[in-house]
Amino acid sequence: MKREQMEAIAARATRLAVSNLDAAVEYMTELRYYEEYLDQLQTDDALCLRCWIGQEIEAGCREAVEIMKMWIRAELPAAA
Repeated sequence: MKREQMEAIAARATRLAVSNLDAAVEYMTELRYYEEYLDQLQTDDALCLRCWIGQEIEAGCREAVEIMKMWIRAELPAAA
């Protein structure tokens, strides 16, 4: 996955997370979410992010579906 794709996925996931904030996670800023998600994608250790997006999809969140579509497309090999 290219860095630009990782950044786009991290940015959309960040917007989704910030829109769903509750009192329990007020210490997480938008920048912290972005950095955490980007780090997970760059280190190929994104199981937590993938699971959270999956939970959002189960809850009926259309934005989470779009993020997962981006992610799947980014992981597909480039067409020859």
